[in-house]
Amino acid sequence: MTPLPAARRLLMRPVLALAALLLAPFAAPAQAQDVAFKNFSEVRVTGPVTREASVDNYALIVYNSTYDDDAISDLAVTELDAKAMQKLFIDMGYPEENIMLVGDGTKQEIEDQVYFFAEKLDADSTVVIYYSGHGITFEGDPSNYIVPVNMTASAPGAERATREAFFKRRAVNFNRDILGVVKAAGPKGVVVFYDACRNSPLASADPTKAVGQEQGFVPAKVEGTAIFYSARNGETSLAALSTDDDVRLSVYTRVLVTQLSRNPTIRLSDLHRELQSSVARMARNKPGGSHSQNPVMENGLDYSRSERNEFCLAVANINGAPGCTGPGGVPAPIAPGALDAVCTSAPIRGAIDAIATIEQARAERDRYIQCDDLREQINARIATLAWEETKAENTCAAYRAYLTFHEGSAHTEAARAAEAEACRQMTREEINAHVVRCETTAARLGSVFSTVDAATLAEADQSCAIAATADTVDGRAIAFSRALILLEQGEQARGLDALKFAAGTVPRAALKLGDVLSSPEIPLPQRDLNEALFWYERAANSSTISSEDQRRALFRVIELQNEMGNPAAAMDAYALLINRASEARQVMAHLRQFPEGQAGKLSPSDVYEILFFRFQDGNLAYQIGEAWETGVHGGQNLEQARIWYTRAQERGNMRAQAALERVGAGGGGAVDAESLWSELISCLQQAEQSLSEESKLEKGVDCTDSWLTRAGRDDHRRPEVEEHRETLQMDLAAIARPASGGGSLDQFRQSSDPWDGRNGSYAGQRGYTDNGRRSPSVECKKRYDFTAEVDNGTITFWSDGRTFTGQIDLAGNISLDRNGLSPRSRTDFWIQGHVGNAAMYSGYCGNGYFRLSGY
Repeated sequence: MTPLPAARRLLMRPVLALAALLLAPFAAPAQAQDVAFKNFSEVRVTGPVTREASVDNYALIVYNSTYDDDAISDLAVTELDAKAMQKLFIDMGYPEENIMLVGDGTKQEIEDQVYFFAEKLDADSTVVIYYSGHGITFEGDPSNYIVPVNMTASAPGAERATREAFFKRRAVNFNRDILGVVKAAGPKGVVVFYDACRNSPLASADPTKAVGQEQGFVPAKVEGTAIFYSARNGETSLAALSTDDDVRLSVYTRVLVTQLSRNPTIRLSDLHRELQSSVARMARNKPGGSHSQNPVMENGLDYSRSERNEFCLAVANINGAPGCTGPGGVPAPIAPGALDAVCTSAPIRGAIDAIATIEQARAERDRYIQCDDLREQINARIATLAWEETKAENTCAAYRAYLTFHEGSAHTEAARAAEAEACRQMTREEINAHVVRCETTAARLGSVFSTVDAATLAEADQSCAIAATADTVDGRAIAFSRALILLEQGEQARGLDALKFAAGTVPRAALKLGDVLSSPEIPLPQRDLNEALFWYERAANSSTISSEDQRRALFRVIELQNEMGNPAAAMDAYALLINRASEARQVMAHLRQFPEGQAGKLSPSDVYEILFFRFQDGNLAYQIGEAWETGVHGGQNLEQARIWYTRAQERGNMRAQAALERVGAGGGGAVDAESLWSELISCLQQAEQSLSEESKLEKGVDCTDSWLTRAGRDDHRRPEVEEHRETLQMDLAAIARPASGGGSLDQFRQSSDPWDGRNGSYAGQRGYTDNGRRSPSVECKKRYDFTAEVDNGTITFWSDGRTFTGQIDLAGNISLDRNGLSPRSRTDFWIQGHVGNAAMYSGYCGNGYFRLSGY
C-alpha cells in the first residue's frame, strides 16, 4: 500500500465494540458521574465493563475538519469529537489493533483505508462506524455522501443533473463505499453514529452550488445495521452551545461519551432514549435562544444473530454471565451462599412449559443463569417457542436462522426438512403468485367494499415473506404490504419493523409509520413522537406521494410540532402547506383545533395572515372573521372579527357590511346548530336567485364554506354539506359541460337522490408504472384514455379490448377486480382508492394508476 502524505497520515487506534446480549431482570444504579465532559482529555469510563469480552469488536472513526475549499466551512470540533470517541473506547479495553481513525482524508485516502479496515473483519466481528463532518444528499438518491477535505464547492455545467453527477464523483458514497464495504465482509452487526451537519454545506442560492438537499443525511435503513443520527432531518447539529463556551466537544458527542462512560454496557434502544432526551433538552435550553436538535435512531439489526435478543456496545458481568444493562447500570449480584436456595425455591420450577413468549423465557433464563438445570430446561422451552415462530414465518431465512441458533434441539430434523423445501429455487410464476397475493390483500385492507378474513391474512402474510426473498422483487414495496397485513392481524411489533424497513424508499410507508409511531394506542417504548415527526416530514417532502397524502402528512407535522412546543416549526409547515394548496378550505377546517393565546403554541392569527396573503379572497376574509366572532379559537374576539370583515368588505363580499354592523353593536358569539342551518338554507336560497349559473355556483360554495367553518365537527349534517359543496365545486369546474341534475336547493334539502350529482360521463386515464416487469412480451402502456359511465354506484368503461365494471361510492372510492372484466382476466387485476388517483394492479403489467377527471 502506498504511504500517505505526512500531512494526511491516517492513524489506527482501538474504539467501539458490539455485543449481543439480553438485559438482565434486575436493576441497580451504576457508578455516577455528575458533570458532562468538556474535552476529549477528560473522557474516562467509570461504569463496570468486561473488557476481555471485546476481542472481536472493531471500530472505524472518520472525521473531516479542515477543508481545502474556502467555500466549505471548517469544523474544528470534529477532530476533538473523534479523539473523545477514541479515548472512551480505549478506556473500555478494546484491542488497539481493531480500531482505525481516518482524519482529514481525501476521497481516495478514505476509500483505501476502509478497504484496509474491512480486511480484518469476519463473521464473528462486530463493528461501529463513527463519522463527524459535512454531509450531502441528492433528491431521489437514497445514499448518503460525506464530503472529503479535497472536495470543491463549485461545479461546471448549467444543468442540475450535470452538477449532481460532478459532486457525486468527488464525494464519498457512505452507503456503498464505507458501510457497503464493511458489510460485505460479513460482520454479525454494525452500529453507525453520525454526528454530522444536517444541512448540506453545498446547498445555497448560488446555482453553481445548490445541488444538495438542505435536509442532510437521509435515512439509510440497512439490514443488520443500527444507525444513530445526531439530529432529525432538516435540523442542524450544534457544535457548541455558545460562542464563549469552554466546552470543546459537539453537543451530541459530548452527551454520547458521557452516557457511555457512566454505563458502557447500556443496550442500544435505551442509549437512544438517553441521547434523545439529553440532547434535545440541552439544545432547547441553549443560551441566547432555543435550538431544535432531536437525535434519531434507525434499528435494522438482525436480532436472530444475537443469543439474547439484544445489542449493546460493551458487556458486563451480570450474576456470573455477560450481559447488557438498562439505564440503571449493572444489577446487584446473587450472593454465592444464597445460590442453592435461590435455585431450589425458584418459582419458575415446574412451570417452564407454561411460559408463553420467548421474551419471558429469556428473562427467566437470565434470572436463573447460574442454576444449571433450570437454564437448560428454559433453553429447551426457548427452542420450542422459536420453532413455532419459525413455522409461522415459513421462509428459507427463518429455517436457516433456527438451525443456526437451535442446532441440536428437539425440532432440528423437522427444521432441516422444512429448510430444504423453503430454500428450493422458486419459478417466476411461483414468485409472481406470492407477490400478487401479498399486494392484493394489502390493497383490500380498509376498503369499504371488502373485508379480509383471518385465514386470508395469514396466507397473504406468508406470501409476503416468501416474495421478499426473491431477487427480482422490490423488497421495500413488499415490506409495506406485509406491514399493513401484520398490523391488521394485531402483530404490532413485527408490523412496525416491516414499516421501518419500507419507509426508507416508500413514501406511503413513511406516512403510515408516522401514524403508528404517534398513535396513543401503541405501547412504549415503540411510541416515539420525534421519530414519527421525522417520517411525516419525509412523506411530506416526497415528490412521488399523492397531494392528499402529502397534505395529511403536513397536517400531522403541524400537530406534532405544536404538541412538542415548537410553534415556529409548526408555522413553517403551515406556510409550506399553504404554498402548495389550491384552496383554503382544508386549512381553515384544520386550523379550528388550535386555541389562540397559549404560550409556546401555534398562533392561529399568524396562520390566517399567511393564508390570506396566499389567496387574497373576500370570501376567505369573511370566513376568518366568522371564526373570530364565534369564538372558534377559545373565545370571542370582536376586534379581530372587525378587521377581517373589513377586509372582506373591501374585496366585495356582500355579507360583510351586515357582519360589521353586528360586531360593531357588540353582537356575535356562538350560534346554535339550528340557527346555523337556517342561515345556510337562507344563503343557498339567495344564491339560487343569481342571474348566471357561474355566480349561483360560486355563491353556493361560499355558503357551504361558511357553514363548514362555523358548525361543530360532530354535527350530523356535516357529511351532507361537504358532499353538496363538492358537487357545486365540480359543476363550477366543468361549467361548460351540461349538468346531469343535482346541485339544486331542493335536492340538497331533501337529499332525495344523492346520485343525481354524480351520475354521468367522465374522462379517465390509466397506465402502468412497472414497464411490464411481470411480462415483458406484453405491451403495458403508460397511458390508456377512456370514457367512464357512472350510474347509481356502478362504474363502467371500455379500454384495451375489455369492458371494466366495478363499484364507486359518493365520495369517489372505487373497487374493481378481475371479476368485473369482460373478457375476464386470467391473472389478478384490481383498482382501489379514490378515483382522483387510485392504485391499479395487473398480474401481467404490475403496478399502475387510475384517474377520473371531474368526479
